[in-house]
Order: sequence, then structure tokens, then C-alpha cells
Amino acid sequence: SQTTGTYLMPRMIGLFRQKYPEVAVQLQVHSTRRTGWSVANGQIDLAIIGGELPSELNELLQVVPYASDELALVLPTKHPLARLPELSKDDLYRLGFVCLDAQSTTRKMVDQLLARSGLDVSRLKIEMELNSFEAIKNAVQSGLGAAFLPVVSIERELAAGNLHRPSLADLSVRRQLKLITHPARYCSRAADAFRKEILPVFASPDSPLRRPLIPNPEPQVAEA
Repeated sequence: SQTTGTYLMPRMIGLFRQKYPEVAVQLQVHSTRRTGWSVANGQIDLAIIGGELPSELNELLQVVPYASDELALVLPTKHPLARLPELSKDDLYRLGFVCLDAQSTTRKMVDQLLARSGLDVSRLKIEMELNSFEAIKNAVQSGLGAAFLPVVSIERELAAGNLHRPSLADLSVRRQLKLITHPARYCSRAADAFRKEILPVFASPDSPLRRPLIPNPEPQVAEA
């Protein structure tokens, strides 16, 4: 996804390059379908996806739950509703929103997540459509509207007090990110190191990648 490719993967690659500066890393950001086929064909060592794989790849690839991709509502700091400790769904229908272009794949994903969370997306008032999360973030900071943005993309702005993130009553907007690999294909030492040393750092606590490896038990030798 754009979220993972823009904000999460560069952090991983930066950490990896600190440990292995001699290893060149190539990052590609594509649709889940194209990424899945790239892993299946051996063009990519591993990938993190947020969408659903084509059915024909589900049995071919290894799919492991990795982390949550959470969306947060953000408001301009001087917005009247920023004074409230919590907003309801009805409050959201009174806001003017800044969103991605309606034809973009990421916008469709965001709308699906909002709908699954119980929002009537058709009732949201879209005031402006822009072509990137960064542009939307700047628009909200400038007071042009509210927006749903990936939490990972607004950490600095929230810490600096440049955006306001209100609490939402009975509303959580998140999806599961998954790691995909091809278990039957050769895994390079670099890819193996990335998976074992870097991916666990950013994984959710409930991801299998965060679980400690169980050492092989010592062989038992019976004495005659």
C-alpha cells in the first residue's frame, strides 16, 4: 500500500542499511495483486500487503499476519470540534473532509474501511480531493478540513501539536497488514536477515514474527 511503502518500509530499510550498509535494497510500491504475483514469480523476496491476494496465490504463498494499519481522524487544531473530548459518528457527518481522488485505489480502500467500521461514507461531505496523504495532511494543518489519515503518517505532527486527533465513540478504523513470501523459492542471506532482524522490530505484539524462537531441544541420550 502507499501507506506501507511511504512511511513504514523506508524505516525498515534505514535500519537494515545501518546494520548491512553493503547490501543494496530495492523498494517497489504496487497494488496487492501485482505485488503478490511478483513474489510468486521470484521477482521480489518478500512483501507487506494490505489487500486481498488473488485466490490462486493463497495456497502458493506463505501469508503471515504482520501489523495493523490504523486510520485516525485529524482536525485543524483551531477547529470548533477540537475542543470536544470525544466525537460521535453524527459529528463526522457535519465535518467537511479532505480526501484522496475518488478514483484512486487507496481512496477506495479507505472508503471500504470506513464502511466496515459502521460509517455511511455517502453522508461524508467531501470538500476537496488531493493526490497524496502528504498534501491532505498539509491541507488539514492549513484549516481546509478534516481527514482520515494513517496513524504512521502523522506521528510527528501530533507530537508537535500541529494536528488534533479527537477520540471517536465506538469507531476504530484499521486493517491487517500481512507479510507474504514464497516458501518454495530460494531465500538469500540478505532477505533472511531482513526478515529475522528487521521485520520483528515493527511487527504488532500479536504477530507470529514477534514470538521468540523456540530453541531445538537438546538430544536425549539414554545410557545402557
